[in-house]
Amino acid sequence: MKKFLGNILLRLLLKADADLKRRLYDSLKNSHSDAKYLSYRRKYAIADTFRFNGLNIVFYGKGQIVCGENSYIGNYSTVQVSPNQKVVIGNNCSISHNVRIYTCSNKTDQDMNTIASKQKVFGDVIIGDGVWIGANVFIKEGITIGSNAIIGANSVVTKDLETDGVYGGIPAKLIRKKNCDYAEILD
Repeated sequence: MKKFLGNILLRLLLKADADLKRRLYDSLKNSHSDAKYLSYRRKYAIADTFRFNGLNIVFYGKGQIVCGENSYIGNYSTVQVSPNQKVVIGNNCSISHNVRIYTCSNKTDQDMNTIASKQKVFGDVIIGDGVWIGANVFIKEGITIGSNAIIGANSVVTKDLETDGVYGGIPAKLIRKKNCDYAEILD
């Protein structure tokens, strides 16, 4: 029966115009992403209001991933979590596309010119509430990002970032403290 249905579908696709083929392809691609993101929700602690905001977002590893309320992550982003490690994304976070977050890396002070297993460095990544992370940002293991921080596009985060700061660069550095009057926001 599957072969029969497959042959019918193939004949329909061969006769379809370019617009129909594109719509069918997009539908298949989106349904694949939806199924993948559903599997992430089953495996990790992801709030119902957390959004996978695009395609080709990858969450992987045997540690814990916790994603807060009303946050999102964009196209082509990756979150890697090693065993006994965790990545926590707070509430109301905006994580743009092509962002990389890792809890493990090779230790730098070792001979890399060998086929032997490399020594690793591990660390949790904790992202506070209300953090905005621009496109193409890399966040290494062992980093804590304070609430209400902004990380500019194309930055590399190698050290903890304080609350209410605007950061950018390689490595990311404080550009300025934000001028936030929380009392004004609450009025």
